[in-house]
Amino acid sequence: LPQTELSIPAYYVLASAEASTNLSRYDGVRYGHRAAQFGDLEEMYSNTRAEGFGSEVKRRIMIGTYVLSHGYYDAYYLKAQKLRRLVANDFQTALQQCDVILAPTAPTTAPKLGSDIHDPVQMYLSDIYTIAVNLAGLPALTLPAGFGSDGLPVGVQLIGNYFSEAKILGVAHQMQLNSDWHSKMPV
Repeated sequence: LPQTELSIPAYYVLASAEASTNLSRYDGVRYGHRAAQFGDLEEMYSNTRAEGFGSEVKRRIMIGTYVLSHGYYDAYYLKAQKLRRLVANDFQTALQQCDVILAPTAPTTAPKLGSDIHDPVQMYLSDIYTIAVNLAGLPALTLPAGFGSDGLPVGVQLIGNYFSEAKILGVAHQMQLNSDWHSKMPV
């Protein structure tokens, strides 16, 4: 999968652009939360979005608005769409040689339940192994595959070709029949 490293910048450009356009309808008029206090329509929009969207959502909306703006659309959005196609082509080439791909889900063990990641870059990097799959639009399934030295779970993903969900579920079932990781609790 030689183009996988290109999936990270492409994904965040495309996901942010989609978030920006999809979330524009949440203005408090028809959809979503509406601020209780406002003076005019512009203030209602501003207060509604300030109250209703968290910092990560606001960050993605701003990035998406930027990459979709005049002068940057071709440089960022269209280029990211081309990279998406290259990543999807790599998966198609690989899946001609095998039924499913087994890959890590994350570069680290799972975070502790209730922990909060405050560094957005660290949060983005935790998605590094799943981004290419999402970008290519392929079905995948994550399942437990043991525990790290810290006692926290390790996940692996099974990636299949388009419309091969039954095959992925069958392989996952066989993995669970031959392991007991899914029945153990982390420390």
